[in-house]
Amino acid sequence: MHLVTVWGERIIEQCFSVYVDAEMSSGDGQPQLAAWEYELLREVTRTHREELLVRLCGEAGLRAGEIARMRPSDLSGDGENGRQQFVQVREADGGQRIGYLPASVAHDFWQYVRSNEIDEDAELIEVTERRVQMLIRELSERASEQTGRAVFERATPSTLRTFFARQLLVEHGVDARVVAAVGGWEGVDALLAGLDSPTRAEVETAFEQLDTATEDRSGRLSRLIDLGDSVTEQLVTANSRETIERHSCEALTADGYSGAWIIDRGRPDRLTVRASAGEHTDRFDGSTDGGIARRALQSGQSVVEPDDSGPTTRQDGVLAAVALTHGETSYGALVVRARTRDAFGDAERTGLETLGRQIAFAISAVERKQVLLGGAVLELQFQYEEGALLGLAEAVGSPLVLDGAVAGADGVLCFVRLLDTTPKTALQAAASLPGVGDSRLIRSSEEGDVIEVALQDDSPLLLLAERGGTVTDLRIENGQARVTCEMSPDVNVRAIRDELRERFPSVELRSKQERERTRTDADSRGVLDERLTEKQRSVLETAYHAGYFEWPRGSTAEDLAESMDVSPPTLHNHLRKAQQNLLEQLLDQ
Repeated sequence: MHLVTVWGERIIEQCFSVYVDAEMSSGDGQPQLAAWEYELLREVTRTHREELLVRLCGEAGLRAGEIARMRPSDLSGDGENGRQQFVQVREADGGQRIGYLPASVAHDFWQYVRSNEIDEDAELIEVTERRVQMLIRELSERASEQTGRAVFERATPSTLRTFFARQLLVEHGVDARVVAAVGGWEGVDALLAGLDSPTRAEVETAFEQLDTATEDRSGRLSRLIDLGDSVTEQLVTANSRETIERHSCEALTADGYSGAWIIDRGRPDRLTVRASAGEHTDRFDGSTDGGIARRALQSGQSVVEPDDSGPTTRQDGVLAAVALTHGETSYGALVVRARTRDAFGDAERTGLETLGRQIAFAISAVERKQVLLGGAVLELQFQYEEGALLGLAEAVGSPLVLDGAVAGADGVLCFVRLLDTTPKTALQAAASLPGVGDSRLIRSSEEGDVIEVALQDDSPLLLLAERGGTVTDLRIENGQARVTCEMSPDVNVRAIRDELRERFPSVELRSKQERERTRTDADSRGVLDERLTEKQRSVLETAYHAGYFEWPRGSTAEDLAESMDVSPPTLHNHLRKAQQNLLEQLLDQ
């Protein structure tokens, strides 16, 4: 009889899990958050209120309206050692149910109440249900902008609630009756018919076990977060990329990791160690294998694997590698070695990814500062004889000039000026070329027709953008392309040239010169870099080149959204924020 009951309860848990999945994926297609993505959402919060809202949805399973109606007096004192953990949840129909705040959430709750001097019977957060929803959406948009992950673009309080349920049911095996009771889900009564509702003791026991397991797993993550803070403090005073990289590796190995390396692409088929600390600092330098560092560089994502091939006598460690990227620019990869096999779980891996973004952001900031304050820029000109745009020029028998290019996650949008051919001929030719996506006419004028061409294959233009370059000129004629780009003066020109040759054998470096920026040029570039996010700048540049601001418009918002592979609301959001930031700068002056 006991076996049948246990078997039946397991089926109920599985059915309830399926129900939660269906609730999350129905209607407007709610996205599913992984645990590390939920941590990323918490990281972008800027105030105590914002973080508490996220945790009440994602770790207590409360609805937006329930949070808006919440009062400190709703919490009871039945928790262990007097902790206020049980909560009377005020439901929309006027009824109530028993909810539960995990220990760490309860701690944040009371800290917020004390900090803001909230009366016992006053509303915890004096906003409407609609405003709670808007606050979560604003956080999700911020996370999308900072991480580039599309999963955040449609995240809502409901997304966080279903994350809460999935974590308890699937990841931690909590009794389905407990999850249904504290979350107040409707539509599962038939599944749970015949089973007694959980007692307060059962709810408390389930969450206390969860708290203990979470503390064990999060110890190493806490140290890593502290380490990230200390590294960030060191990076503030750095005045060069070399300083940032050296300090990062030294800080990592000072806190228990046995080795740390920052690795970049070097000569063809080889890697270059730019900075290192700890044991075997020269381990990866000149490597030609397809190991963990190269996979992180190629994928742009984190990679973890057992350390079975290093020079140490006893192979019992683990390697983790994370890409150092800011926007569309790559600054190499960070590789870290831990001595124990249980290292680099989801949470610790998320911490390393966050640290990687911090390092890349600091490098980007230093390079911008060198260009803007130093007034110098390195101008490089390359020549090559391959690629989709060369194929297009050959197909139409006409020179082509690049009006502008915007790098994206899946390639480059090129705005090409036609000199001696018609748009119809060029668009027909582009449609038959490999590596070319959609193309369309932007405008016709006496200076030449302009078409938009989406390059989906690897391109020298994309590689230069990934390495922090700004393409200022490209002309294709007589079977050759000449591209000019601007880069930071301390960039490794040889590494960039070798990487270009590795992918495009015909590439030659034709000229290299350092020149002073004009004050107007530096001021304009500074406004774009400092006031806009990468996505806002990309949308603004695409809109400009695509004729969105002309009258009549060369492109609609829907055209732009399709070209950039984003939803129209997302495009409007980035575009309006970019315009607002630039107008604020202009009108403030």
